[in-house]
Amino acid sequence: MKFHAKSTSSLFPLRWKRPAAITALAMVLATLGLWQTSEYFQERELAREMLHRQAHSVMNALVGGIQAHRRRGNFFVEQLQGSLEGLVSADDILAVAITSEDGQLLLSAGEVGLLTAPVSVVAGDFWDATGFRLVEPLELPSASGGLRERTGGGRGGQGRGRGPFGELANFPEGDSPFPAGGTFAAILILDRTPVDARCRRAAWLRGSVFAAGALLLLGVTLAWQITVRAAGRARMLEVETRHLRDLSQAAAGLAHETRNPLGLIRGWAQRLAQEGFPSPKQQEQVERIVEECDRVTARINQFLAFARPQEPVLETVHVQELAHELAILLEPDLVEKELTIDSQSLAADAVVQADREMLRQALFNLVQNAIHAAPAGTAVEILWQLRQDGTRRIEVADRGEAVPDDAVDSLFTPYFTTRPDGTGLGLAIIRHLAGLHGWECGYTPRPGGGAIFWLDGLHG
Repeated sequence: MKFHAKSTSSLFPLRWKRPAAITALAMVLATLGLWQTSEYFQERELAREMLHRQAHSVMNALVGGIQAHRRRGNFFVEQLQGSLEGLVSADDILAVAITSEDGQLLLSAGEVGLLTAPVSVVAGDFWDATGFRLVEPLELPSASGGLRERTGGGRGGQGRGRGPFGELANFPEGDSPFPAGGTFAAILILDRTPVDARCRRAAWLRGSVFAAGALLLLGVTLAWQITVRAAGRARMLEVETRHLRDLSQAAAGLAHETRNPLGLIRGWAQRLAQEGFPSPKQQEQVERIVEECDRVTARINQFLAFARPQEPVLETVHVQELAHELAILLEPDLVEKELTIDSQSLAADAVVQADREMLRQALFNLVQNAIHAAPAGTAVEILWQLRQDGTRRIEVADRGEAVPDDAVDSLFTPYFTTRPDGTGLGLAIIRHLAGLHGWECGYTPRPGGGAIFWLDGLHG
């Protein structure tokens, strides 16, 4: 006993493949989105951390410098104001200030409009709409010297500092808060615009990576679906082709087996017809049997020519010789309708590479159709054209009636015909033979009335 393992595709039903693929795609997209979001937040935190470190570095230097002074009289106030103004000269520092414990501005520099009075002196760092604000408490012990320092610019017992609006603020003698020490606050506001710009660039970059990944996954998914569908169609076409081939062989075999007894029937009917019957009616019936056998045999031969697998054997064929052979072969039909074959446009060197018997069969069918359609006393023309791309075109033209417009699309279809006595296989055989050679065939209405059937794409 043999056991056959089922394929993966049979174990995994087709109806589950599409949902599984969509789920997998969604999971990949979600993973990609989470990854890029995480990367964005890391870059944002890194940019903010750099600004945070910069602010603390400046603040440490400022607070350290203030606490290092032991004498905090007039000169100290002016020196501290100069230090503040030096700090705000940097592009990334918007404002800096020293406040009292209750939030009153004592000294400030820069865009002091960003500081509202009373100023919040809650220690910490804050991301405001105006910028990054760092507030740090400042503890000053009592100064070791007096309130007054002799400087070249001093005026009596008054020291001068810059107030909230950048003007020199006068601290009356004994009122300057710094020598007495106590709790103060240092406030630093840095420009957050570069950090925000860096965050926007990071967001755009990560969004672009996600979008590109999504497009790539979408493209891969579409390509996979197209490949799967193409493979499915290919398998289906292969099955249909095999079925049609088998059907064609079976039909050809049936036609061949039918032709043999049909030939036997015709032979006996012809012998009886030759011996004669006493009754004219019986004689006519026997002769009709012979005619019908001939008609059915001709149809079977056409069907076998259409269904039989063939492979063209290419050789150099002189089209003028074929036209002459066809004129001789179809002479009875030409004489009966008082027609002629005009092949004057065929030059002596009009040659093509083709299977000679197949090309002869195709031209025979075209000329025979033209003979049936052409009115008496006209000519059936075999025309020759040398195309610009080096290929050849053969046309068979007549002056009969044009093909009705509603029938043009059905031409060259098996068993379609516009003639009452037609089989519908003549043009189908032409298309079959043309396809074996890689040619094209078609129909064009003839100017002035008539029809032109052609073979195009022949090589010399």
